[in-house]
Amino acid sequence: MVLKNNKDRIHIEGYPDAIAVKLIEDPIAKRLQAIALHHADLTFCYQALNKISTLDKSNDVLVIEALWVSSIALYFKCFAPNKSRRQLSAEKILKGQIGAMDVFNYFLNIRNKHIIHDENPYSQSLVAVALMKSEAPYKVADILSLVFNAFLVENEHLRSFSRLVKFTLDWVRAQRDELHNILGKKYEQVPYEEILALPDVTYRAPVADEASKAR
Repeated sequence: MVLKNNKDRIHIEGYPDAIAVKLIEDPIAKRLQAIALHHADLTFCYQALNKISTLDKSNDVLVIEALWVSSIALYFKCFAPNKSRRQLSAEKILKGQIGAMDVFNYFLNIRNKHIIHDENPYSQSLVAVALMKSEAPYKVADILSLVFNAFLVENEHLRSFSRLVKFTLDWVRAQRDELHNILGKKYEQVPYEEILALPDVTYRAPVADEASKAR
């Protein structure tokens, strides 16, 4: 499926016999909107984690860390309270999966207390003085401010988080498919003229002064 935006109107390729794309705004569609956004975020996470496994940990440290941090941030974005989209529930998704909530909470702490708020020992800064020999004309060679960051993208971390993301992505994908089917059956029963009277799907790119506004 290919989407093209022509003067704010959406054209979707792949449906040669369709004559229009109409906007649905009922409660089921609202649920599907949220699920679709979660699906997009989780797909990015899963692809980013797979990309990490192909990179050289000795030469691609910056890229690996960037993919790792963005994956964790986007994954937990799906579970955070949100004014514009319904959050996912870890308790619901991971119910019955032995040890899964422990893994979820571990990486949630990595997100909250290391990546975002920098409260735990995974990042440390130490200040030191480099001292010269006693016979030197001055004592202080330099003041050092040292930063230590734990490299967390080792194999076990990567495997554990990848499994968590994959399981969540599969659950969200199933929910998305189910909501597609429900809406398809529902609107198949709606009179043709009523569907045709619905507004066209349009898209307008956001502008800078909307960055602080909720959808």
